[in-house]
Amino acid sequence: MNVRIAVAAVIAAAILGAGGLWLYSTWVGHELDDIRSRLVTDAKLEHPDDPDTTAGIKLAPVQCARIYDLRANPIARRLRGDEIRSLWRRCEKIADMVSGLDKIEKKLPQ
Repeated sequence: MNVRIAVAAVIAAAILGAGGLWLYSTWVGHELDDIRSRLVTDAKLEHPDDPDTTAGIKLAPVQCARIYDLRANPIARRLRGDEIRSLWRRCEKIADMVSGLDKIEKKLPQ
């Protein structure tokens, strides 16, 4: 009898854990979709003098901070790591544009 209860408890815990993981993955996906929709696209970054692009660049630090938080979360990284890395690269590109680093010729150390 005790073994049946233990097995049932383990099965219930596994189902609850899987359900919680699915819900968290869905929430992370919604967060990434929201960030992606608010972050300046690569196509718009080709025209940095456009007023919409300029406004998006000014608001980028807020969205990039959200990406940074997701990057720091090991569970989110495991579930949606490729999407998080892709958005983080876009944040780095925006930061490089703002600081002027994108115009510096990069040379390899010799």
